Amino acid sequence: MAQEAAKDSEYLQKIALCKDVMEMNPLRETNSFFPQDEKVVTWLRFSYDSAENFIIKWEWISPQGKLYHRGEVEMEAGSYINYRTWYWIKIKGNYASQLPGEWKARVYINDIFLAEKNFFIVGIL
Repeated sequence: MAQEAAKDSEYLQKIALCKDVMEMNPLRETNSFFPQDEKVVTWLRFSYDSAENFIIKWEWISPQGKLYHRGEVEMEAGSYINYRTWYWIKIKGNYASQLPGEWKARVYINDIFLAEKNFFIVGIL
């Protein structure tokens, strides 16, 4: 997939990794997660103006560098200012809980790369 880099994240106001979302805001921001955590959430606030429908995509990259999951949300055409959205993968009871190490979450609007955040799923001691 071709990547077009966003100029200094001109569309992105904030990206956060967190354990949950409350009232549309990130709750318990962190970059360390545990196998018993329910999920890891990538939350973002962005502004984007589009005359056509567009797609927000999340890619979750495992510590082995492989695509673990891809998620997307189709957005209606319009002008979005400080719009908040999020996407998560489940950890507890899922395969991700068995993959300790450094992960990456990447976010795109269509094929425009917005950001990449690293996080860790801590192994069982």
